[in-house]
Amino acid sequence: MNPSQQTSLQVLDTLDLLIRHWNRADIPAILSHADPSCSGFDPWGREQILGHDHLRAFLERATGRLQGLGFTDVQIEAIGTIAWVSGLFHSSSDDSPFNLQGRFTAVLKGTGHAWVLVHLHLSFPDAGQAQ
Repeated sequence: MNPSQQTSLQVLDTLDLLIRHWNRADIPAILSHADPSCSGFDPWGREQILGHDHLRAFLERATGRLQGLGFTDVQIEAIGTIAWVSGLFHSSSDDSPFNLQGRFTAVLKGTGHAWVLVHLHLSFPDAGQAQ
């Protein structure tokens, strides 16, 4: 299930693009790279995302709370036009003394022209797991 180098680079480029849009709080740009039926879960465990309307509402709240977002330890797997990604995320802001860290998983689908976000799950470890 190792993706080709081309697939890996395309998926990484898409993730980088989504991060740049997130850090600019460019919600329309993020939505343009998300499937209309996208799904996901917020890192606070309170919200399930179902479609663009829910994703937009989540982004309106989350882009202000998770600034300076970045991904590390990214692992990509793929079969055909479906790729799944896992890794760590971190958020830091000049306006906040907190540097938040968590885990993420994402599923992307290749449309033939681009890779689009189908599913995103951000989570913070339980306090007991933070060690």
